[in-house]
Amino acid sequence: MLHNRGLFLSGWEEVAMRKTLLDGNKQMIPNPTLANDNIRVHVWNNMIGSGSEDLPYRIANAGYKVVLACVSNLYFDLAYTKSADEAGYYWGGFLDVDKPFYFIPFDYYKNSTEDRKGNPVAPSYFLGKDRLTDYGKSNIAGIQGLLWAENVRGPERLEYMLLPKLLGLAERAWAKDPDWATEKDPQISKALYKQAWSEFINKVGKRELPRLDHYGGGFNYRIPSLGASLSAGNLLANNQIPGLSIHYTTDRSEPTLQSRTYEGPISQKAIIKLKAFDTNGRGGKTLTIQNQ
Repeated sequence: MLHNRGLFLSGWEEVAMRKTLLDGNKQMIPNPTLANDNIRVHVWNNMIGSGSEDLPYRIANAGYKVVLACVSNLYFDLAYTKSADEAGYYWGGFLDVDKPFYFIPFDYYKNSTEDRKGNPVAPSYFLGKDRLTDYGKSNIAGIQGLLWAENVRGPERLEYMLLPKLLGLAERAWAKDPDWATEKDPQISKALYKQAWSEFINKVGKRELPRLDHYGGGFNYRIPSLGASLSAGNLLANNQIPGLSIHYTTDRSEPTLQSRTYEGPISQKAIIKLKAFDTNGRGGKTLTIQNQ
């Protein structure tokens, strides 16, 4: 019926898999029966540390059209960071705006540096994993961000989980492969990525987020938690996204836009509360630190 109407079938990766036995153990392998039959599969299970990291590439190499829906970098319902006060799941890892940004569709091993628990992963971990062949590359239909909504109880939470992650996805889905993705030398690639990330996150914070403050009535994107450290009696603070203003208090009150603006190290001895704000005055989480 699909062939007669010029349509293709879409489904999860199981559409392209079949069970077999290997040394008496059940295994799932690509099913050759339906390959090259205009079937498009959305492959999610490349969970780093699970042993199935190469599944999307194995299915594409076998002849199926693949939409990369990888949990490692593209599941937006995962929590931003490993923190008890962050909403979202953690079974597949943690997903901040950098994860979809540094996802390399044709070689995501290259920038996979941590497993689903946040533990570091060395490049040697991927030795022996199937890589994407040139034929397999021709079968990659695109990439897809996903957000399961059973615990999303309103538009504010939906926007929080989607943004600014969605901007990283857009960059990888519609821009050509950047130089850092194809550079063979790891050190050069790292330097190129660092520069590209700096340019991207500055555009996000100084151009795109101010637009989202006003477009369509404003969006409830996530304002990152601040970082802070004490050095030689001074408190130093920073933010993941440039362009958001940081305000602080020293009298234990909650910071507002009218509170003092953080512009450099704070030497005052006090319990200091800091918070980042967007252009509408909406604040993120409060950071409290004692400068003794």
